[in-house]
Formats: sequence, C-alpha cells, structure tokens
Amino acid sequence: MSEPPHPYDRRFVFVTGKGGVGKSTVTAMLALRSARRGARTLVCELNTQERVSCLLGHQPVGGTVTCIDRNLWAVNISPALAMEEYALMKLRFRAIYKLVFENPVMESLVRFVPGINDLLMMGKAFNHEREVDEEGQPAWDRVIIDAPATGHGVTFFKLPRTIRDAVPAGNMHREAAAMWALLTDPVRTAVHVVCLPEELPVRETTELHARLKGELGLPLGHVFLNMVPPPLFDAEARADFDRLLERPADPRLGLLWDVSRIRLAREALAAGYARELEALDMPIVRLPIQYTATFERPQIEALLETLPA
Repeated sequence: MSEPPHPYDRRFVFVTGKGGVGKSTVTAMLALRSARRGARTLVCELNTQERVSCLLGHQPVGGTVTCIDRNLWAVNISPALAMEEYALMKLRFRAIYKLVFENPVMESLVRFVPGINDLLMMGKAFNHEREVDEEGQPAWDRVIIDAPATGHGVTFFKLPRTIRDAVPAGNMHREAAAMWALLTDPVRTAVHVVCLPEELPVRETTELHARLKGELGLPLGHVFLNMVPPPLFDAEARADFDRLLERPADPRLGLLWDVSRIRLAREALAAGYARELEALDMPIVRLPIQYTATFERPQIEALLETLPA
C-alpha cells in the first residue's frame, strides 16, 4: 500500500489551534507555498474578520471566491451565504428558496438549531473540495481552511459525525456521512495545529491532540511552533558568554548582560516546550519570531523560506 501524500500536499487541509497563536499566519504561508508549486489553491476563512487575504497583500474578499494571487483564491464563508447557495443548489429556483427560507419562522428555526452555522460552513468548504470545472475535473487542487480556535474547534470537527449518527437517513445523513468520510481520510485530509512556545498554548495543544486523534481519529499533520526565538549566540559565543558569571560593572555592558540572560532564558523555555510537544508524535515545524513593526506579506515570505521541504 502506497504512503499517503505529505500533509502539506493533501487536498483538504485544516489549520487549527488556540486563538492568537498565528493560525492565519500559517494558513497564509501554506497557501502561498501551495500556489507557488502550481496547485490551484482555495483558502477558506469561516465567518470571521479576514486575515489571510490581508496578510497576502489583498483587500478583504468577502463571500465571493476571489483570485488574490497566481494560482491562489480566497473566500470568507458565512452561514447565510452558505445556506443560500446550498438551498438554491437543491431547490433550483430562487423564488422557491425565498418562499421556504426567507420568512421569519424559518429564520428563527435555523437560528436556534444547535451547530447549524458550523454545519453550513463545513458543508460549503466540503462542496468546494468536490467542485468540478466545465470539463469535469476538480476545480481546486487544494482547499485550505483556517479553522475555528481550540475551544470551538473540536465541536466543529465533530459535528458531521454527530449529524450522521443522529439522522438515520435522508439527504442530511448522506451529506454528513460524506463530510465525515472526507475528514477522516488520511489520503485527502490533514489537520495542522499551531502553537506558541508558552505554557497555556502547549497544554491546549496537548489536549487538542488527544481529542482530534484519540476521540475523533482525524489525520493529523504538523505542529507549527510559532514565534520561536532564534539562537542569540552560536555555540562558541555561547560558551564565552557562559563564562561571564558576574554582571559587568559598566552600566552599558551590564544592560546587555541582563538582556542576554533574559533572551537565553526564553530560548531555554521554548526548547523545553518543544520537547513536550515531541511527545505528541507529530512533526514539529519551528517558525522564528519576525522582529518587525508590521506583519504583512514580506514576513509571510520570510517564514516560507524557513519551511522545511
């Protein structure tokens, strides 16, 4: 049996992790890598303030699939637009859609169905994965989803299985079963996790790994350890510095000594957290801190240069 494709190169790719760790940064980086390798790539953000298109130097794209670079498109999926598109696909006629869905009773019902918004957004991303062009070929070589943060993420990933098991038959059951089959397919799907070298993100990443792999059986990709401080010294300079046991009397040298000690302590902490993550048996990609006043496309390009092949 042949090995599944490298996690970077699977068709349906999710990027998740605790809020604020750099999910959108990693999504933008992977999308740019994919497009530059010639793959028609679609990035999906899910009903959020757009980050990926802006990080890549483009205006927000909204709910319309928009080309933002060569071989690269983006869309911000909203539940309302996803429902309209899905309903029109099934009902065929806009007049029938308006009659069925654009009335206060149906709007109230949909608003209060648990998980319906997540299911709609997942379904829209799923439809993009199976979308075909005029010649019947896949419209996209790769769909990359900037997934919800850790607290919401497990519920989001679990929803298709929940719907499949709760609804015994019919169109919703078939759609949920097909979504779950795609989510758990190690040939087509990979779920990457983004983390910071800090205590709380590492703890949440460990818990997320247990649930995604143990509870849900999803095919995991890499841990992207973001904002790792690069080494302050090479080995020889570090050995020389370690021999400076006392703070220099000169105020200026003393300040440099203090700053270096703080920086080296941070390096040691980051290395310790990386060792904790190694226990997850997921490849770790270390992304260095970008020391810059703004974080835009040049910084994404710089990170891309550090990405292992």
